[in-house]
Amino acid sequence: MPHTLFSLNYDVLTDILSYLAPQDATQLALASRAAYALALPRIVSDVTLGGLFHKPGNSAVAQLTAFCNFLLSPAPAWLGAPESRLDALQNLSVMRDALRVRKNGIWTVDPTATALLSTVIARARNLQKLTLWGSDVLFAAYPDFASDSSPSIHTLVLGGDVPSLPVLAHAFPHVRTLEFIPGGGSCAPDWAIFTANQLTDATSLGAWQENIDHIDTGYPVLPLACPVRRVDLRNPLVSDTYMLFCAREFLRRTRPVVLSASVSADLTEEEMSAVLDGEVVAPGLRFLELEGDRCKGVKESETFVTNVANTLSALKVPILGLSLSVTPSIPAMSVPHVLKWGESPEPKPAPPAESLDLMKLARTVAEHARSLRFLSLDLSSAPGAAKGEKAWFRVYDAGSKREVERISEAEGREVERTMRAFNRWD
Repeated sequence: MPHTLFSLNYDVLTDILSYLAPQDATQLALASRAAYALALPRIVSDVTLGGLFHKPGNSAVAQLTAFCNFLLSPAPAWLGAPESRLDALQNLSVMRDALRVRKNGIWTVDPTATALLSTVIARARNLQKLTLWGSDVLFAAYPDFASDSSPSIHTLVLGGDVPSLPVLAHAFPHVRTLEFIPGGGSCAPDWAIFTANQLTDATSLGAWQENIDHIDTGYPVLPLACPVRRVDLRNPLVSDTYMLFCAREFLRRTRPVVLSASVSADLTEEEMSAVLDGEVVAPGLRFLELEGDRCKGVKESETFVTNVANTLSALKVPILGLSLSVTPSIPAMSVPHVLKWGESPEPKPAPPAESLDLMKLARTVAEHARSLRFLSLDLSSAPGAAKGEKAWFRVYDAGSKREVERISEAEGREVERTMRAFNRWD
């Protein structure tokens, strides 16, 4: 009996299809009914609707309508269960233009198409991640949008303008991971900063008070006044009183166990202390990842590490793990030299590499953070630093002294992964 693709075990076929791009899976589906039934779950598992600004007319909303009707219509008997198309959808991204139509020369959102999309979001039992760009207009056009969203949606990614958090919390009560992507810049929108008191914000979030586990955002989201296990702040914090106040207030309201943040490498100890006040802001902080943004050189990277150590010593934050890294500063623009005929450019000599004593820095941090058990240092991006200036350390007590022991990269990465999963009982 000849062996064919379809004679393989279904688990093996599933692994093979996971390596196929959706376009290749589409070509496979055209081969036969058996190939169609095999490839369809891969084709519709990860879908992006819209993003067709270069297309004419209402092509984006026509695409969305056709796709939603395809998922909701009964499947042929040879394909399997009637819900097989809809159940294959796992990741859905809806771009800004996906629901826009032009009426009387004005772009507006089609409420009929929005209602159709809402039905798909409600009935897709395996939909895990939903990305919405410009979602505020969807709720304005169809107030009941996603009111019965599938409980399988655990990750919600929001780009551009968004409605208020209570509206989102009511529509997606089962969400555990919340990500905000700035639509037109890095500045926080008004709804994220200008907020009522913490008690009012907390009571308006409904099930999010218990369900939100991880928030990834470029800016503080002050209305999110509930405990969040992990917080990622992507935009670098600089020496700005108002920015630092908003970051401090955001951390005070969310009280993270795991915090990843980017701060200016020039931030002083006083400014770091204003954000990371252990007694007020993050009394339960266990793992801290700090990135020193735009570090000018090796000496500045050492100063950054020392400032963090002194801050932790003064505030007595009870962390168990600490990861410190830097990003290089943007080099200044130089005036180009105009070459004469026959003249060849002279290569610019590279600055001599400076080696960092990572073991000494690790001991300094360990002495200042008495609760620390793990430390990661990656200063290889500092201008002028020698290659490989990164290391992972285990920190322990040796009598009255604090000692550090260098561990392998593989073990260090595994410890970091474990600590990012810390909860309030670790």
